[in-house]
Amino acid sequence: MACLIAASVLVIAILASAPLSATLAVLAVTLTLLFLYLRAPLITKDSPAPNLSGLDVAAIREKAFLSLVDSFPRAVAVIDRNGDVLHANEAAKTLLSPDMVNRPAAAYLRSSELRPRLEQAFAGEVVPALKVHVMAPTERIVDVDFSAPVATQLEKTRGDIIFAVIADRTEASLAREKQADFLANASHELKTPIASLKGYIETLRGHAKDDPKAREMFLGIMQNQADRMERLVTDLLSLRKIESSEHIAPSEQANLRGALETVHDILKPLASERDVSLTVSFPEQQEAMISGKTDECVQLFLNLMENAIKLAPAKSTVTVTLDYLTEWKGEAFPVAVKQGAALRRIVNIAPFDSAAWRIIISDSGPGFSRAHLPRIGERFYRVAGDLPAQEKGTGLGLAIVKHVVMRHRAGLFVQSAHKDDPIYFGREAGTTIKESGTAFSVVFAASTPLNRETST
Repeated sequence: MACLIAASVLVIAILASAPLSATLAVLAVTLTLLFLYLRAPLITKDSPAPNLSGLDVAAIREKAFLSLVDSFPRAVAVIDRNGDVLHANEAAKTLLSPDMVNRPAAAYLRSSELRPRLEQAFAGEVVPALKVHVMAPTERIVDVDFSAPVATQLEKTRGDIIFAVIADRTEASLAREKQADFLANASHELKTPIASLKGYIETLRGHAKDDPKAREMFLGIMQNQADRMERLVTDLLSLRKIESSEHIAPSEQANLRGALETVHDILKPLASERDVSLTVSFPEQQEAMISGKTDECVQLFLNLMENAIKLAPAKSTVTVTLDYLTEWKGEAFPVAVKQGAALRRIVNIAPFDSAAWRIIISDSGPGFSRAHLPRIGERFYRVAGDLPAQEKGTGLGLAIVKHVVMRHRAGLFVQSAHKDDPIYFGREAGTTIKESGTAFSVVFAASTPLNRETST
């Protein structure tokens, strides 16, 4: 009330010297505040406090405690001295199991080190993170960090509890494993030609140094081994460059027609040397524009078309077609390349309503067996078993193709028929495939839609 009287005196002083508009405004605000004051309930020191029992206070504290655990963005489980899970937030239940509460933590974190780490944590010691290989609901690698003991009075326990913070490290662990495999494979691939070169050098410096015929033969082999090492290093650098920028979609414009024409001119001598006809079919449009990088598209088509030429038998034809699709409905191939051929989506791309460009590269080579199809695109995985050793390549060509496609947010599909694979469907099911061959399909989203009347 004293504050109200002081405010009234201040208002009167203001109204005495203020203009009419200001007086009316101040008066309106004052009346409003006075109305609200009179309507508000009076709270004095003599007001009775809420009547809460000890059980109510404990329940409120427990609810606040569990709500705090549930609010953590990381997976957190509350564990007692017996090793049982008293509470777990949704992140922990999603990561391990929805029914983990009131069960032993060891049922979900299977490790011989779990019990000793729990005992150390309850003893107040600093415990290093525990790495656990979780097999269910899906295979994962997790790190578990333990907090210091906390005294609490939860309904289910009157002793200390600890927090187990669980972090999913699966992707990081797989990345390290892939990196280790990559280094091991690269070292192995380089070790073979290096050992070969050293052996021939020792031979040339020894008993073959005065033999012109042997010297010429060994120098030719050494040249092939040096070329193989050069191709391997070049492919490794290309793959590393593409992988490092794979998460960034190209912002440039690339002309697929121009890239295919460039690759056709580059590979014409190789096709002629192998007595293979290389034909490229284009639609009427002069340009096939996409959001992409021209050099990488050239590299993509160069790897696919060169492989097709090397696998194709003499007197056969490698066919390349560029088609404009007014919308992408998911049809990687308009028809089956060969009867009984198996299809694999190496890099899938969902159907969309806008226009797309589809490139199909097909050959009549030996084809890939069904056992090889799931591994196409892996580093150092060679499937050209019928080729001589010097022509098998580095095993990185299709891996480069896969990552270029992924960087361009495109789709990559393969359809292949191997002569030894049986036909699974149709009237000839159970018989082996008569005509072998492989076709790769690459689908890009068109950057500019064309007039439907002029598209083919």
